[in-house]
Amino acid sequence: MVVNDVGDAAHEVCEAINQEGGSAMACVADISDPAGAAEVIKSAIDDFGGLHIVVSNAGIINSAAFSDMDYAAFDRVMKVNAYGSFNVINAAWPHLLRQQYGRVVMVSSSSAWTQQPLISHYAASKGAILGLAMSLAAEGADNGITVNVVAPGAFTAMASAVGDETARRQMETMMSPSLVSPAVAWLALESNRHNGQIFEVAAGRVARNFVGSTRGYWNRNLTVDDLLQHEDSVLDTEGFAVIEDTVQLARWMTESNTGWE
Repeated sequence: MVVNDVGDAAHEVCEAINQEGGSAMACVADISDPAGAAEVIKSAIDDFGGLHIVVSNAGIINSAAFSDMDYAAFDRVMKVNAYGSFNVINAAWPHLLRQQYGRVVMVSSSSAWTQQPLISHYAASKGAILGLAMSLAAEGADNGITVNVVAPGAFTAMASAVGDETARRQMETMMSPSLVSPAVAWLALESNRHNGQIFEVAAGRVARNFVGSTRGYWNRNLTVDDLLQHEDSVLDTEGFAVIEDTVQLARWMTESNTGWE
């Protein structure tokens, strides 16, 4: 196993793994740089003879109101979180395709699909990861590669940067990283057949998240006034469908059209 971090944490994690009888080596390359990500993948292949599992979880966060955010602050978070994930998996993908096998676990966040203030740069980066993962899941499906997403809740060094003191204390008490790692290991198993799925994992709870589509309101001559009158139909979640891909979405849209007004 290769453990990547730009600081001392990688060495500390490797030491703990090795003490428990595992085999791990640290790589301190910066994965926000494509060359650094390639170094991580090369290290895994050179030192361990192959590459079968990729866990893409590098991330940084800080609290900032959008009104106070500038390009540099946004760019820094995107480079580590979004581009870092792209760089690592982009370097690994040819190896996984060549051997027609791989297990990829990407780390997003519920902030990508729920409303959370003061982290718009972080939320945007995690939304990018989610979109990347869904597309890769489709590309990997016929090549023995599964790509799944974990949205973890864990108190880590990164989480300690959250500005809300109450939330920080609650996370430290309830959300040990040891309650997230089993879900990651589960998705990395050779026997895993889940692909393109999102799992919330926190405090001992593992739950599937999904995209749902309501039946909606149909009108071939749609106007703003129509929407004002039929908001309830647009928003009504009764009888929604779980959408796995664009083909299913198109089919659902056709089936849910029970008649134009």
